[in-house]
Amino acid sequence: MKPVPQRFFGNSGLEVSIIGLGGYHFGLVKTQTEVNRIVREAIDRGVNFFDNAWDYHDGESEIRLGKALKGRRDHVYVMTKVCTHGRDRKTAMKQLHESLRRLQTDYLDVWQIHEVIYANEPALYFAPGGAVEALDEAKRTGKARLIGFTGHKDPDIHLDMLSREYRFDTCQLPLNCFDAGFRSFEKRFAGAAATRHH
Repeated sequence: MKPVPQRFFGNSGLEVSIIGLGGYHFGLVKTQTEVNRIVREAIDRGVNFFDNAWDYHDGESEIRLGKALKGRRDHVYVMTKVCTHGRDRKTAMKQLHESLRRLQTDYLDVWQIHEVIYANEPALYFAPGGAVEALDEAKRTGKARLIGFTGHKDPDIHLDMLSREYRFDTCQLPLNCFDAGFRSFEKRFAGAAATRHH
């Protein structure tokens, strides 16, 4: 069986598998032993990108991934997300340290603001004392290699995040067969993000 191909992750220099493993589902698996098997087999087949978020199953998804990656952390890229929904830097930093503890790691490869879906959120994140200050601190102190944001609702909110003249390393958005028909991220956002990043 051929290993999962890898591609460069934007301009980061990281080579990541074209398929990642979503952490939400670890909270649905019955046992840690089964999670360990899933993660081991994924890595053995070339998957090296693991997604998660602070609030998945009240933290259980991060805990399970941390246990499953024990002894293999240096061979993979770990992403998790801060779930503030407009809250402050202090809340975001508290969640960062909880995520690091749960994942049993000293740093994250990618740390993103999770699901920016409300029109007022960009202003809150960029306000003095907002979550963007936590992104800065995490990157400056080596707790996160790359920083960014995600969202699945409206490309205009993503464009608002980009309009703030801040250097995000990553951005996560939905692209699927239904995208073209309603609030298309491909048509309204992807080109702007690519242009901004070069």
